[in-house]
Parts: sequence; C-alpha cells; structure tokens
Amino acid sequence: MNVSFSRKRSCTVLLGILAWVASVSVMAVEVGSIVVKSTTDAIPQLTLDAKIYGTIATQVGHEFNPATLTADIKKLVKSGQFEDVRTNFGMMPNGKVEVTYLVTPKPIVRAIVFEGNREYKSSRLSHTVKHEVGIPLDENQLAKDRNALLERYRNAGYFGTEVHTLRRAHEDGGGVDIVFVIKEAERRKLKKVYFEGNTVFTQGELRKSIVTQRQWWRYILRLGNWFNSEMQSMDKDKLKTLYGAKGYMDFSVSAVRVTPVDGDKWVEVTYVISEGQPYTVTDITLAGSRRFSAEELLKVIKTRVGDVHDSTRENTDTDLMKAKYEQLGYLELRLWPTYTQDREKHTVAVNYHVQEGDPSHIRRIEITGNERTRDEVIRRELAIAPTDLSDNGKIRSSRRRLQNMGYFESVEILPISTEDPNLRDLRIELVEKATGSLSLGAGFSTEDSAIGFIEFTETNFDLARLLGGEWPPKGGGQRLRSRVQIGNDVSNFILSLTEPWFLDRRLELSSDVFLRRRDEDEYDQRGVGFGQMLSWPVTFRLPWTSHTENWRLGIGYRIERIRISDADKHDEDSALQKGDFVKDRCIKDEEDSYWANRLIFRVTRDTRDAYRFPTRGSLVSLQSEYVTEALGSYESYGRFQLEASKYIQFYHDLVLKLDANYYTTTSDDDPAIFDRYFAGGIGTVRGFKRRDVAPIDRFDDPIGGNSMLTASVEVIKPVSDFMFVSTFLDGGTVWWDDFKADVGDFNYSVGVGVQFRAIPISIYYGYPIHTEFDHLDGKSGRLHFTIGLSY
Repeated sequence: MNVSFSRKRSCTVLLGILAWVASVSVMAVEVGSIVVKSTTDAIPQLTLDAKIYGTIATQVGHEFNPATLTADIKKLVKSGQFEDVRTNFGMMPNGKVEVTYLVTPKPIVRAIVFEGNREYKSSRLSHTVKHEVGIPLDENQLAKDRNALLERYRNAGYFGTEVHTLRRAHEDGGGVDIVFVIKEAERRKLKKVYFEGNTVFTQGELRKSIVTQRQWWRYILRLGNWFNSEMQSMDKDKLKTLYGAKGYMDFSVSAVRVTPVDGDKWVEVTYVISEGQPYTVTDITLAGSRRFSAEELLKVIKTRVGDVHDSTRENTDTDLMKAKYEQLGYLELRLWPTYTQDREKHTVAVNYHVQEGDPSHIRRIEITGNERTRDEVIRRELAIAPTDLSDNGKIRSSRRRLQNMGYFESVEILPISTEDPNLRDLRIELVEKATGSLSLGAGFSTEDSAIGFIEFTETNFDLARLLGGEWPPKGGGQRLRSRVQIGNDVSNFILSLTEPWFLDRRLELSSDVFLRRRDEDEYDQRGVGFGQMLSWPVTFRLPWTSHTENWRLGIGYRIERIRISDADKHDEDSALQKGDFVKDRCIKDEEDSYWANRLIFRVTRDTRDAYRFPTRGSLVSLQSEYVTEALGSYESYGRFQLEASKYIQFYHDLVLKLDANYYTTTSDDDPAIFDRYFAGGIGTVRGFKRRDVAPIDRFDDPIGGNSMLTASVEVIKPVSDFMFVSTFLDGGTVWWDDFKADVGDFNYSVGVGVQFRAIPISIYYGYPIHTEFDHLDGKSGRLHFTIGLSY
C-alpha cells in the first residue's frame, strides 16, 4: 500500500492503512524494516537516512501504528526539506511490516538572479531578498521576498510593477537558481485632480473625498507623491458613496482622463462624472422574516417615506435590523435591500430581503498565528465566549478589540460549521507584527529650551518570560516604556510598566521609576521616586434615562525624594518695599531635601472623538492627593485638582474649545514650592512667560500659590488636512491662600495659534490685555513655540 503527503494535497486519515490492518489481523504487528529512498540524487544516501531517521517516530521493533505513520509524514513535510513524501509498506516473510519512505527532497538554491530590473541594480535588490543560498528551496520565504520586492517598487512610486518567480536548473546541473523576473512600470508625479460635470459638490469637496490626493507639503517640497492608477477604483467608490448619501442613485464616473504634463514627468487626472438627480423614497417594505414581523424590524430604522434616499443611512438601517437577529445567535443571517426605481419621477421603493438561517451557539474558539502572544492575552479581549449565542455583533466587537491592541498585522474571525447544526466553532487567524520601537529625537520649545531624547517602548511585553530567562520577553500584553530625555533646562529618566489585566481582572496597574531635573531661573529642582496607580472602568446608567456613563477610577501612591538647591541669592537692600509680594517669603528659604510621599485618587471621564485634535466631546478629570507624614513626608496637606474641557463643532468645521481648571491645596502649613501652583505659558495663560502669573517673593521672584483658576475659550479652524489655526482668549490667576476662586482677579490675554497635524509643531502668540499683578504691568506679547516634543 502507498500513501503520500505533499504541500499540494493533505492526507488526514489513512483509510488504506486502516483497511489493511483490519484485514490482516486484530493482533499487534511489529515493524521489521525501514527503507529510505529518494526520487532524486540531490542528497547523499547517508545524509538522507540521517534526516529521515532523526525525524520519524516509527522504529524497527516497535508496534506498527497508522497514526504514528501519519504523524511521521506530516513532520517530514513540515521540516521544509521535502516537496513530496510517500510511504509504501507490506508484509515480510517473517510476518513483520516493512515500511518504505519515498521522498522528493527540495532542490538546493544555488543562486538568486534578477532579470528585467533597470531602476535598481541587482546588488541593491539582493538586500531585499531574505532567502539564503545553499539551503533547500522555501516557497513561503520566496513568496515573502516577492512581496518585499513589490513593496519596494511601490514605495518608490513604481505602481503597477510586476514580479514573477521561476526556477532554473543551475548551470552545473546541481540545484536550482531562483529567478525574479521584474516588469517595471513607469512612475509619474500627481500634479492635480480635476472633476467635470459636478454641480452638487465643489472641486475642493470632491478632492477631499477621494484617495488620490496631493498632500499640501508636496506643493512646497515637490517630493514624492507618485501617481497610482490602481487607486482609481477606490476613488470611484468614494465618489459614489459621497453622492449616494445625497440620493444620487444614478451617479457614475463615465471616464477618467490621465494627462501627462511638464515633459511627461507629471500627470493631471480628470474624473468625468454624471450626477443624475436625487431620488425620493416612496415605499419601504420587508420580506422573508419569520422570527420578527416586518413591522417590528422596520420600526427601528431611521429612513422614512418621503426622505431623500441616503445610502449611508440605509447601511445604518440594515445594521440596526441585523442587530435584533445577531444577539439571538443568527450567525448566518443575510439582510439586503433591492430597489424599484422610477427614473422619470426620480423615486425609489426600497424592499429589504431577509434570509434568517438558524440560531446557534459557540462550541469552541481556536486561535492560530500567535507565535509570541499568549492565548490568554487574546481570549481576555474577546467579547464572546464558548456556550454564548453566535452573536455576530460580538464577533465584530472582538475583532475590533484585537485590532486595537496593536499586536497584529491582520485579524480574521471565521465561523466554522460543526457536525451539530446548532453549534459553530470560531477560528481566529492572526498575523503578528513588530511591537517594539526605538526612537531618537530632538526638539525645542520656549518653555523647556532644547531637548534630546531616546526612547524604547514594547507594547506586548512579558515580565514573566524575562524573569524566567526566555528571550525575547514578549507576548504578555504588558506595556514597557523607557525614556531618557536630556536638555538645557530639563532632564528626565522614566521606566514604566503597565499591566492592563492585573490579577486577571480588568484592572490596570501602572508602575513608574523616575529621575527628574529642572533648572528654573531662580533655583534647581531634582527628584527621584517610584509610583504605582491601579485604575479600572466604571459603567453605570443614569436614573430614569437610557444614557450610559463610562468613567475610570484610580488609586495609587508616589514615593519621591525632592531637593531644592542653588536658589538665587539676594541682598536684602534689593527687597521690594511695596507691591503684591508675599511678605517675609524668599525662595532661598526653600532650599532643602524633602520626602514628598502621597496617596492619589483620580476620576476621569473622556468622551472626545479623538485623542489629538478632537472636534466634539469632553474630558473631565478630578484628582486629589494627600501628602502625609504617615508615609514619611515632610508635612501633611491635601491637593485638589479639577480639569474640564469641552469641544463643540459649529458652523461647518469650526470647533469651539472651552477649558476650565481649578487647583487648590489644603493645609495649615505652607507646602513646599514644588507643590505650589504657577500659571503662564502653554496650558494655562498664553501670552505670559511660564510661571510668571503667580505671587512673588520679596525679591520679585515667582514663588507660587496654593490656589489657581484658569479658563480658556478657543475657536479652532482646520486648514485642508494638515494644520489647524485658532484664536483664543485665556484668563487665570494664582492666589497665595487656599480655596480662593474669584474671576475678578483674572489676568487676560488674547492671541492666535497654529498646530500641524502630521508634524509636532505648535506656535502660539498671546498678548496680555489685562493684568492684576503689579509685576505683570507693562508686559508685552509672547511667542510660544514647540517642535519635536512628544511628551
């Protein structure tokens, strides 16, 4: 009997072996001989024998087992050294079994050759190819190399380049040469995109909606921006979606003209479009549903008869109806619309069709592709579990959660049928990606002067593997960050580790070790410490409403040793005789070393639609700290901080940002200068120097206060897709006493600002229009500038 297993065909059950064993005897049969043969002479027999015998589990003198033989075949193929593996076995005269392994070894790669390449020398392309010479041919690596070559050409603008691979017998007859045959495409730069036939949207609105765009900075630097004709199909879909949301069901792109300009190095693209007319919905029906009536389903949708047809809203309506089924386990549900159009009257009747299938439960969840990431790290993020109903909404949510982890290039969750029609398995197919990064950078700001930094981050760290001596220590889902920052005025070192699932619960434990240095104009401050924060989400529904609130609570502590030194020395004759200074106070008196250990409680609520440049939503943060002698601190006092920001989009794309912050310290004694408050600069009151808006000592140095209130009103306008301009009114002040809050004491400034989306540059200019502190009288405007600072 002969059984084979190759990469092109799999053998999962050796029916022939089982039949033979059953027909010969129910008694155990012993393996009497093992013979190894090759279909080629590429490998010496002794070497071949060593490879086979070192892999298989079938042994002379052992009981013949079909399952072991099946496993042997799979191991040999998985070793990557054989293209085909066959087995032949039969009875020997002594009643034992002789097993023959007939294998086809993979050819040895003798050379890697490039043909058709003109833009890149073969020596440069060879650095892209990772397949080694002198080893058996690896088709998987060959496919990766082909994709890497394609990606190299695409990144350089040679879109449409083709790369094919073929084997060629080596000139001396031993092994093969791998030949990459390259058909290079021309590259040209995109100058501009135009539209013909548009009346509903402007040229600018249409350009923003498509993929083929020329970035703003390329107009200035004229770098890159290679034209990719493969994007045209995506552009057509984008345009159809844009018009479909306005009811233009007959919209089409009738032609795309690509016109060479400037000596054929640039192209202009023109989309010729036919808009048609918007359609009005005259009827909405539904057919095919059994679990729900048509009335039950249609009452959840937003579209109504008489509305202009909106394809975007229709997709939402479809999802709303599907959700009623999905939560009941209808995994195979299909629900789609068809249309009856009256092209003369421009009306449409929408008819939804339903194919329900049968509800099912999840039997088992299988995870593949996670070579580093632990199974439990993946499973704890899933919204669905075995025995749950087959809720497609939960499956989609699980996929989003896994994608948002940032560990995987791709995530696919596939339902698999089982022998029980009421049960489904889920197979999660993952492709992992690099999760560590090392970055170097430098920057400058008017607040911190020049700064250089080096930072290492690993977002999928595993402390247990590191302590166990495993390398690399990845796969535990922890976040590790190490940053060294050195500057003229500020230097920091921080090492932090975050465990997002402490004690296998949704508890986030963050631990930090830090060193800090800041040289102020009046004194130097050094600090070293350690802190931990435990936080968790809190979700609740407001009484008598259907609104759900999502907050995050945290408790923690920080142990810190702080040293104040090199304070400015003054002659008492230079002390102020009048003004709003704090009597009998001098920064020189602050020089000392302090233990400032504290307990921390924090509550936050974040509904912003984006972390950077939000357009709507709010952020509220309440934090209280208790510095206590019970923890070894130099004194006992409390600190209270309330911060709130609100973003409102109004009048097209204008965004109104409202910001208010209140800080106070509660103590019968005076907190040290590092726990007092200062205003002025970015984040408080722009237009004033950092820390200038604060009480001063008797030598005119800012000494800070125990209460601070700041507020800001800012109107932000996006300019194209690369920058934001703003105008603002800032106000605020700092009081020496605690629990003070009087807007009548505010210092005000107005100004303008520019922030760039893609590059970390922010520029603000503020001008004081009203001051309450005597030492601020006569202050002129101030420019605030930051570049390249990530934190």
